[in-house]
Amino acid sequence: MRLYKSRSSYTTGARPSRSADGARYHARSHYKTGPAVRSEQARSGWRDSEKLSKAKRGLPVFLAFCVVLGMVLPIFFGQVRRVMAPDGETVVYIQATQKGTAWSGRLAFRLNGEQQWTGSMVPYEVFVRPGVYTLTVIGGGPPDARLLSVAPVGSQLGRAAETITFTAEFAAP
Repeated sequence: MRLYKSRSSYTTGARPSRSADGARYHARSHYKTGPAVRSEQARSGWRDSEKLSKAKRGLPVFLAFCVVLGMVLPIFFGQVRRVMAPDGETVVYIQATQKGTAWSGRLAFRLNGEQQWTGSMVPYEVFVRPGVYTLTVIGGGPPDARLLSVAPVGSQLGRAAETITFTAEFAAP
C-alpha cells in the first residue's frame, strides 16, 4: 500500500508558480471566449442612432397617450356613469364657505344621527341611512377665521334618495 503526502507537506524543491498551474488548467478548458465588445448597432438592432434616440424620446409620450385613452374610452362607450345614492340611502354633503365663497381644506367635524361619522376635510360626501342628522364642527377651517354658524341650524331629515347639505360658514380674518 502506498501513502501519498499532501502538496503542502512537501519540503523539497521550489513549488511551481500559480501561473504555471493556471496555464496547465487553462489548457484543459473546453470553453471558448467570445469577442469582448460588441458595437451599439449589433446590440440594439437599430441601424441609425438618430432614429433610436427619436424612439426613446417618443416612448413616454406614447405611454401617456395610452393611459389617457384607457381612461377616456370607457366614458364614451357608456361603461362608466355617475354614481348615485344606492336605493334607500341618503347623501349627506358637507361644505364650507368663507365670506360667501366656497372653501376647501381641513375641517374636523362630526355627523350625528342614525349613523355616526367623523371627517377632517371639506367638501365631504357620504351615503347614510335615512334619518335625522346634525353637524358639529370640532375644529379647523380657514386660517385666522372664526366659525359663524352651521347652516341649516339644528337637525335635518334625510329621506331615501335625497341629499342633505350642511354648510359651515366662516368669517373673514
